[in-house]
Amino acid sequence: MVSTGMEEAPLSYRHYWQKFWELGPDFRRWIVPGVVRGLWRARNFASKEIVFLGRDVTLIRRNRQARILTGRGCRIADHCFVDVGGTLQLGERVVVGPYTRIMAATEVRLGARCMISWNCSIFDSVGHRLWLEETGETEIEAPITIGNDVWIGPYSIIMKGVTIGDNAVVGAGSVVRRDVPPSTLVYGNPARPAGKVARWER
Repeated sequence: MVSTGMEEAPLSYRHYWQKFWELGPDFRRWIVPGVVRGLWRARNFASKEIVFLGRDVTLIRRNRQARILTGRGCRIADHCFVDVGGTLQLGERVVVGPYTRIMAATEVRLGARCMISWNCSIFDSVGHRLWLEETGETEIEAPITIGNDVWIGPYSIIMKGVTIGDNAVVGAGSVVRRDVPPSTLVYGNPARPAGKVARWER
């Protein structure tokens, strides 16, 4: 798939059923256990869509108000850790790579068709209260918003309060502390703009 940053129509279940047969027996042997795991743990999700879950995925809901909302065709890969005290929303066809950790103490929203690579961290809270000599107590929680068609490279960290625009790309090993404009490539620590994204291929 080539991402252009343009809105795409939601895919029907017929599309996924066709892919199930078209991609052959090796694909079916891989996808079926993940779908079964998603159905087995469906009570963890507030949406009715089927979620593909990899092996050893940890899902923690801190309270009765905690909600995990998913769009059609979401995949959460092996060994991911998801900790929700507020709201986590994953748009249609979001892919979360292996060993990625997501903390949603307030609200974390990912738009449609995002790709989160392996060993990433997305957290909207620092987890502990903190005081600085100059300014006193600091803000420890702030929502994260990630737009449609965003690609986040491996070992990247998305910190609290960040908004990442549609069609943006975050390079491997980046620490994103400030907002990222749409269709922008950023990388580094802290992540800085390095070019405009015309398109990227899924």
